[in-house]
Amino acid sequence: MSLLNGFIRYMGLKKHSTEEMRSLYANDDSQFFSHRGDQIHYRVEGSDAADAPVIVMLHGIMASLQTWDGWVEQLKNDYRIVRIDVPGFGVTGAVSDGDNSIGTIVERLNALADHLGLSQFTLAGSSLGGYISWEYAAAYPERVKALILLDAAGYPMPLNWLMKLLTAPFLRHAVRIATPRFVVQIVLMDVYGNRKRISSDKVPVYQDMMLHKGNPLSLIRIFEEVEHMTPERVPQIKAPTLIMWGDKDSWIPPENAPLFNRDIEGSELIVYPGVGHVPMEEIPEQSAKDADAFLKRVL
Repeated sequence: MSLLNGFIRYMGLKKHSTEEMRSLYANDDSQFFSHRGDQIHYRVEGSDAADAPVIVMLHGIMASLQTWDGWVEQLKNDYRIVRIDVPGFGVTGAVSDGDNSIGTIVERLNALADHLGLSQFTLAGSSLGGYISWEYAAAYPERVKALILLDAAGYPMPLNWLMKLLTAPFLRHAVRIATPRFVVQIVLMDVYGNRKRISSDKVPVYQDMMLHKGNPLSLIRIFEEVEHMTPERVPQIKAPTLIMWGDKDSWIPPENAPLFNRDIEGSELIVYPGVGHVPMEEIPEQSAKDADAFLKRVL
């Protein structure tokens, strides 16, 4: 790689095509679901046993299905795992009609569940994925056997520095021009409770996901919707629910965790000391162990 190409790569000045993203991040477990003119990237992994419980995993903003690598490793022997690149992110990329509303993403998820013949399953969602998960559980209670929410969006919250930047009139489109690696590093340092837990391979993956052409605009649109989110449907959730939260979360305040716990009847809450916004990534072994213990009790 020439010095110039290295600089362009580091500064995130060149966007990746969908074909490039597939060559980098699709593997033998990858499949693509055609829906409304788009191709949703997902992987089906884990147990092939006919009676294996199914877990569908949804990641948060700027992330991808790779954020669940640790959980897949811990849970693959006992569960059939379906993890998805949420429309607008990851290898799935931007949706062709530009509709990134949560309601539409819920409907896309439901169409994929139909396609896979999933009549009932557990939903595990982190951050934005948590928002999608509880909205889905409220809309389709007959399909959700259990719900796991990790630092989920839903209740009003102050916008963090990145959200403020990406909703500011004169700065909101800067991410569409460049996504420098050092900025991605800063974001990850903000997301983790303990920066020493950030492995060196995480940064280029997160940067690539933001360099997929169209993904930055999806991020902007999602932030605009998050500003107007409402938790009014949370009390409608009837599925057994486990709420996980890092007490060092600087993106969605830990004070929101007991609000979910209060409004979802019979829910359980685990707060992890010293952990940030992504427990499944920062402490995968412990958080997966807790998820497994919960599911073995309620399924």
